[in-house]
Amino acid sequence: MASIWSEYLPGVNVKAEVTGGSVTNVIQVARKESDLGIAMADVVTSAYAGQGRFPDALPLRVLFTAYPNIVHILTLEGSGIASVSDFRGKRVSLGAAGSGTAVAAENVLTSLGVELTEVSPVYLSFAETTSALKDGTIDAGFVVGGLGLAAVRELSVTRDLRLVSLSKEERSQVHENYPSYTGYEIPSHTYKGVEEGVGALGIWSAVVVHKDMPDSLAYQLTCTIYANIEELLKVSPVAAAMILSNIRQLTVPLHDGTEQYLRDPSLKCTDGLR
Repeated sequence: MASIWSEYLPGVNVKAEVTGGSVTNVIQVARKESDLGIAMADVVTSAYAGQGRFPDALPLRVLFTAYPNIVHILTLEGSGIASVSDFRGKRVSLGAAGSGTAVAAENVLTSLGVELTEVSPVYLSFAETTSALKDGTIDAGFVVGGLGLAAVRELSVTRDLRLVSLSKEERSQVHENYPSYTGYEIPSHTYKGVEEGVGALGIWSAVVVHKDMPDSLAYQLTCTIYANIEELLKVSPVAAAMILSNIRQLTVPLHDGTEQYLRDPSLKCTDGLR
């Protein structure tokens, strides 16, 4: 996206930066330390409402939704873990500190009756989580991202991966507590050795901006991405989810510039500003 914006928008230069994750991203956007940020829906919703980790409501707007993140709950065959309830007394990676993965892990565990005090939590990145599983220094871990994550694929090739499946009742329970989460099934054979579909959860991610971003800029940013969506598809298949009918997946308001774009997406990006 940064490359598309920098190439097609005169006078705009966007640089992609690595951060700690969703929580960090929404805070940086709210402080105007970043102009745009990608964050998971549950984090964006809490930040906008001033709930959970956010004592004050943050001045955010959604530019557009991006792709669904899938909650992968990882363990290895022989760990004795068949369900989330088996996590009690286990060493569990909840994701990197400040990441959307860590928020999702805590939400899933507590929704299903497992308190953080009942596990031995560690906060590791995707790569650190899979490495720790290989080394036996953790028993299970959460990884949240698009389907077919490289870190999970690599783990499935080198170890006997087991994805912990959530029942329909468990998925409904999490959704009841956190409506941003929806039921999802990881298809069989997505990862080596996983022969059956796995009950999981999906969480939309969104590109967020400060509410004070000029309407004209927000309009151009949104329009330029959708006008060049084929270029994104060449980079990642998750961009297939970026269709206009999915743009309102969050309860957080869209930026007025995006609303302007949606009134007539057929216009050229420059024409729509007239």
